[in-house]
Amino acid sequence: MRMSRQSRSKVIEWRLMLVAAVALLIFISSACPAAAIGVTPGRTTIDFEPGADKSVSFTITNNDHKQFNAYIYVEGDLKDYITFDKQIIPFNESDNSKVFTYRVKLPQRIDPPGDHWGKIIVMELPAGWEAPEGETRIIATVAVIHQLRVKVPYPGKFMQIDLTIQEAVPNESVKFFVKLYNLGKEDLAKAQATIEVFGPTNEVIATVDTEPVAVKSMERGELIAAWKAQVNPGMYHAVVTVRYDGEVGKTDKNFYVGNMLIDLLDVTVKDFKLGGIAKFDILAESRWNQPIPGVYAHLIVNDNKGDKVADFKSASVDMSPFERSHLYAYWDTEGVNEGEYLTKMTLNYADRSSEKEIRTKIGLSSITTEISGVSVGAVTSEEAVLQQYPVVLLVAVLIAINFAWFMYFRKRKK
Repeated sequence: MRMSRQSRSKVIEWRLMLVAAVALLIFISSACPAAAIGVTPGRTTIDFEPGADKSVSFTITNNDHKQFNAYIYVEGDLKDYITFDKQIIPFNESDNSKVFTYRVKLPQRIDPPGDHWGKIIVMELPAGWEAPEGETRIIATVAVIHQLRVKVPYPGKFMQIDLTIQEAVPNESVKFFVKLYNLGKEDLAKAQATIEVFGPTNEVIATVDTEPVAVKSMERGELIAAWKAQVNPGMYHAVVTVRYDGEVGKTDKNFYVGNMLIDLLDVTVKDFKLGGIAKFDILAESRWNQPIPGVYAHLIVNDNKGDKVADFKSASVDMSPFERSHLYAYWDTEGVNEGEYLTKMTLNYADRSSEKEIRTKIGLSSITTEISGVSVGAVTSEEAVLQQYPVVLLVAVLIAINFAWFMYFRKRKK
């Protein structure tokens, strides 16, 4: 049976409309970085205590201010220890957010030692949705995750080591930051690090020692050392050996001296209020005699337990030789508490990167940072708003194009 010309035209019309709709959905999903729903904080960490019974809360945000049901369920190896009263939380257009509380009741023992995880998954479902009788439908949903981490201590002494290297140019000091996480049940009376610097031919060209520190069980310590890089520009290798109460731990990392270097000069935050958007103004300087394209900053904020609180990036810029440029990065501080945080800032460019350690202190209306001993303050304000008008405009244009296609084919049919 042959299809009539009118039927073929109708099929083509519907296919074109379907292609346009799919293209529009793909664009919207890629252009809008924030999900329709969110959770904050994204992770909660607790130290294991036999038989502990705790209540933990997080906030579910309605970013698009629409009506939906938040369906909640649990996965992970801790799922048998997590309970809550309600599995469906209704949201209306006027609801900005709602607090969800769950209960964690731990057993007397969890094996093996180390990190154990529970994932509280929040899935967006249409409000009042029910499948028609005798019909099966697939619903496209958005899901976000709140992680629960329970740190089970190792017997005896156990140290986790993390190394950050602040690079420099020749004849200036390279700084080594060795973070120690005591995951054992016993306190560490003395931990000290030795850093060996290897040259391009794999020979040891320098050895530096840190001062010793004591680290209590399930807490964090830090060792700092500096080396004056009286060497030629190039790549070098650091091997860190940490000795703690008769035990030994090691880590290593490559780093650069001189060559193509972007240096962090300053970080300022203006118009800040806790719970709003913090705009980080990052002043960077090129110490390279050629243009460097695609320079951007990547910031990871951790609390004192080593949990990631935020992970965000700036837009990229192209830097001219020896130029100073501003990079702007935005952090949504909703759900963030006052206190001190450790921020690792990585400046990325070309095929390499350089790192800086930043101590960040957050108050109700201020952010204070310390970068290599230089303090930077924040200016207070009553409002902080991050707008996305260009994305909204582009989406509106695509919707208009889709509607024009529809009207064209409808008129052609008539």
